[in-house]
Amino acid sequence: GKQTMTLALNKERLALVYDFLDACPPFCDWNMPDSDDIVFKIVRSADTRGWYNTIKGRHVIAISVRCVGTTRTLVEVMSHEMSHLHQAHVGMETPHAQHNNAWHKLADEICRIHGFDRFLF
Repeated sequence: GKQTMTLALNKERLALVYDFLDACPPFCDWNMPDSDDIVFKIVRSADTRGWYNTIKGRHVIAISVRCVGTTRTLVEVMSHEMSHLHQAHVGMETPHAQHNNAWHKLADEICRIHGFDRFLF
């Protein structure tokens, strides 16, 4: 049925989830930027759960309130976007945040450690 309760999203909550994940492997070994150096955005996309980009030299992570309504999904989507941020931060990123071979290795590690569904990730 239709989901009735949804987790309210705000920028502070996104930063807290980022900080939690950054304190866990594998992120804690990747020298990720501090959450204060990231722009967190709430968006209303109907078909994209989240995205990462660099805009005017700043890291931006956006999460859609129309696609993310539970803690489990928020943690999983944030992890996904953090994998793209990591690639950009260390110069591994390819145009348009492609899921290249290097990214797939990161995704495999994240999903193995955190128990995420690799098909959804």
